[in-house]
Formats: sequence, structure tokens, C-alpha cells
Amino acid sequence: MKGKSQTEIDYVQVEDPQYDAYKVDSAVQILKQGGVGVIPTDTCYAFACALSSRGGINRLYSLKKTDGGPVKKPLSLLCRDLAMVQTYVHSMDRRLFKLLKSTLPGPYTYILPASSQVPRMVMEHKSHRKSWKRKEIGVRIPDDPYAQAVLEGVDEPLLISGVPLLDDSMTLACNAFDIGENWCNEVDFVVDHGERPWRLSTVVDLGTSPPTIVREGEGDAGIFVDY
Repeated sequence: MKGKSQTEIDYVQVEDPQYDAYKVDSAVQILKQGGVGVIPTDTCYAFACALSSRGGINRLYSLKKTDGGPVKKPLSLLCRDLAMVQTYVHSMDRRLFKLLKSTLPGPYTYILPASSQVPRMVMEHKSHRKSWKRKEIGVRIPDDPYAQAVLEGVDEPLLISGVPLLDDSMTLACNAFDIGENWCNEVDFVVDHGERPWRLSTVVDLGTSPPTIVREGEGDAGIFVDY
């Protein structure tokens, strides 16, 4: 299959959010229409679609499937603020709320029981139905101005998953100068904020007592020792 050209996807290059955050407006409109694209976050680039888009969710899961197998790890919700998080997870007690408030926005993904506001097709999608044992979802609030601008415009959570980089470099495998034969064929837009290291968030399962560190990443895992 021939790769998409730069003119066939909405490719936006940004440099300084004080001056060019408005450039994400086209990505916002594409997401509202059910599209799938790539945005920067405070850890890495991420595939993203609107949580309300059935078509976008299906496409995002297709991007994540490898070797025809199931998606083995739950995808995450990128949320604008704690009020949005509270809509999509079961009620949080005061202690849990204080923990999230003290660490977000930031490089943490918290796994929590999903509320009924999370679409069933996210929790029960055929690509992972046999792999996900619990009705849970990862939630993040990004400390990134462009991701926040997109979330502000879309006004709902984004379902996200990390984007592979080009080999071992810090460059997107799809860029404005070389629209290749990879995932570029499958997305509608890219918001490119330049090179960035492949950093992962610290993933914490708050559905267990004490919390379980699922993956150590950028966030300090030591703060959960005495929680």
C-alpha cells in the first residue's frame, strides 16, 4: 500500500505553546469527527481518539494489535483535569483524591475501577475481551500544553496508546519530510513537537491495597511506599 502523503494527513509542526497552540485546532476538529491521530504528551507521543467515537476506538485498537493477537494491556484515558477523571472512575475517597491531586498533572497513570461512563466497547472490545480480567481503566492528566489544548478543545477524554519512534532515535517514525509505509497510513493527523525521548509514565494500580507499582517510569514510585 502506498503511504499517505503529507497533504493527505493533517501534519502540524509546533514549537512554542505561547504562540502556536492554536495550531492544534484542526486536530481537535478531526477528533470531534471521529478521527485518529498523534499528539505529544509529557512522556511520549500517543495515538489518540475521542472516547465517544466508536469508529476511532476500533481504529485505535487495530493500531495496537500485534501479530494478530489481542491487546494485552488496557489503554489509558487522557483527561483534562480531576473533575473529568472523576466522571470516568468509581467514586474516590478523600485520601485517594488527595493523592491524585498532589501528583497530577504529571507522569503517572493510575489504574482504577471504571465507571459506567466508560463506553462498554472500550472495556469489552473483541481485541482484548479474553485478556482483561477486571473492569478497570488507566487515567492520566498530562503536563503538556499541547495535549491540554487538545483536551480543552475536544472537551472529553481521549483514549490513548504510545507511538513507536523511528528505530532507537527520538524522532517520530512518521514525519513531515518522510511519510512512510508504517502507521502513517492509518492516522488522520500528527501534532509534531519535535524530538523527545521515549519516556514512560509510572503506572500504579490503585485497585489493590496497598497500591501496586505495575511499571516504574518517569514518576517517583517511592511516594507510594507509605500510602
